[in-house]
Amino acid sequence: MDPLSVTASIIAVLQLSAKVLGYLSDVKDASKDRMQCAVEISNLYNLLFNLRVHLEEENPDEPWFTAVRALDVENGPLDQFKQALEILQTTMTDGGRLNKARKALRWKFEKEEIASILSRMERLKTLIKIALQMDHFKLSQALKNDTQHIKVVVTSLQTHADDTEHRRLLEWVSPTDYPAQQSDIIKRKQEGTGQWFLNAPEVAKWLSEAKGTLFCPGIPGAGKTMVAAIAIDHLLTSVQDSAHGVAYVFCNYKTKEEQDTSNMLAAVLKQLVQARPSIAGSVGQLYKQHNNRGTRPSLDEVFSCL
Repeated sequence: MDPLSVTASIIAVLQLSAKVLGYLSDVKDASKDRMQCAVEISNLYNLLFNLRVHLEEENPDEPWFTAVRALDVENGPLDQFKQALEILQTTMTDGGRLNKARKALRWKFEKEEIASILSRMERLKTLIKIALQMDHFKLSQALKNDTQHIKVVVTSLQTHADDTEHRRLLEWVSPTDYPAQQSDIIKRKQEGTGQWFLNAPEVAKWLSEAKGTLFCPGIPGAGKTMVAAIAIDHLLTSVQDSAHGVAYVFCNYKTKEEQDTSNMLAAVLKQLVQARPSIAGSVGQLYKQHNNRGTRPSLDEVFSCL
């Protein structure tokens, strides 16, 4: 490995650290997790800066220098820290789309996600402290032990990055959250409510048909929404272990301006992708085509994804 390579990697990580520290100072949140992240990144920044100074002063042919280079292998400690910083940056700035006033900065991490990132920082901090002791034997052994954890950490970080991207994709497809409305309605259901509907022969016939329509008219306040939610809940329970998908919309006269064909089909598409992330490929392509231009997919494009 080129002696300048590890130095260049450290410089790149130092620059990214400074940028993330700037974001952390502007986050509209005063949680202990955010403060701890800022402290740990600041500590690592100082240690990495000192390590960089030592590298510039030492002979590249020394055994210690050789041991330090192992910090910069692919998916190694430095790379792990860089990935953690990138996740922090991407999530806080909503994928880099940050307005000038930085009003979009929000702390969006779960406890488990931060624990994983802090754990990676702590391990790198330990390795750098050993490196600064100029003991190449101790550093080599520590790096050997550290590799046992690298695959687990890489998987954890990649999973978080994938989940973040998937949530962003779903929100772009449709901001409407019909499943949340469904949950809210079902919570108000009394035991036994709607059982007469599920037992009705018309419902049994509808469920047995490959293509069927069940029309249930009623006056305002008759309970149509609750019955619809009960039917949806029954379908969701019935198909949870099958390859079938269930999607639905709730129409409301108060938001009728938003309930056009494109918006409702987009909401249906969102639910199907939400339930089966493996089918998100075509939606991802649509996202790439439109997101950078700030445009929305046409009705035909949404329909083709369905």
